[in-house]
Amino acid sequence: MSSENVNIGAEPTGIPLFLRKSSLEVNGWRIPHFPRIDDPVVHIHKIQELPIREDDVLIAAYPKSGTHWLWEVTHMLLNQTTEYEKRVKEQVMLEFAGALEAVEKEPSPRILNSHLVFPHLPLEVITKKIKIIHVTRNPKDTLVSLYHHFKQLTPRASFTFDLLLKTVMENNIMFPSQYDYLRQMTEFEQTHPDHPIKHIYFEEMKKDPVKTISSLAKFLGVPASDTFCQHVAEACSFDNMKRVEDEGKKVMPKSMVDSLDQRGQTPAGVKQLDGGMPPHGGSPPHHGGKRPPAKMSFYRKGVVGDWKNSFTPEQSLEFDNYIKMEENKGFPFKFEYE
Repeated sequence: MSSENVNIGAEPTGIPLFLRKSSLEVNGWRIPHFPRIDDPVVHIHKIQELPIREDDVLIAAYPKSGTHWLWEVTHMLLNQTTEYEKRVKEQVMLEFAGALEAVEKEPSPRILNSHLVFPHLPLEVITKKIKIIHVTRNPKDTLVSLYHHFKQLTPRASFTFDLLLKTVMENNIMFPSQYDYLRQMTEFEQTHPDHPIKHIYFEEMKKDPVKTISSLAKFLGVPASDTFCQHVAEACSFDNMKRVEDEGKKVMPKSMVDSLDQRGQTPAGVKQLDGGMPPHGGSPPHHGGKRPPAKMSFYRKGVVGDWKNSFTPEQSLEFDNYIKMEENKGFPFKFEYE
């Protein structure tokens, strides 16, 4: 099935097409729908064959766990700067259309990132033992963040938080469940005990960003004084990262812009770098004959415990039972929920 033909919108009722569980698998793991990718299976094989450099760093995370945040922090540490990266992380996100070509042209040290499971990642990530930064977040806040992220692409009233909650608990979402993702992370670590992996909890970084950044710098093997770590923490605070995004200082990859433009309207939360989009059915403003590039909002609240504003008491209890069931299968991660 071609992801090119997957509707990015929603049907009148039910889970949006692009969020539904795919029937395609590679190495026993489902493949998400990749926007602007003709053959997802071939794309995974291309990712697996990607040449890796010895000094590459990979940020691996389940969606909406804090990847954008860690990518910016890692950029500052490796480049010894508090200047922001001009691009969003999707420019070099392995599964994104066009990213593999961009990655090959990227100067070293490269900061790669992906939401894919290990069986879908470049094989040389393992053989060359590159450093992996794994960021994780409590499942309740992750789910709420997922909902608001995809709601930008699915403004129909039929796509509700309750619908996403049930779809996730039924394991019918397009990517593996957060628990399956974390279990495969643990399994990889157990079978590759000498591979350098740094686990970072979203909640711990919110609580003490300077301490987390200092620890990350040691893992990366770069100098970082207390003062520099403080400056990086301030630059990468939620308010500053949100401001940079709101001011349109980040460049989005063409595949993402094309996917948003394919809708013919501006979803909630999607902004333009210069000028606005017309109402549905209108003509785009003229900028040299081209539509101004779209910009999706990646930063909403960035707080721990925001799940309380979305879960009803009944939903919270239902999800708690789901969490208990999943953790009883064997699970080493311990989360903070407030």
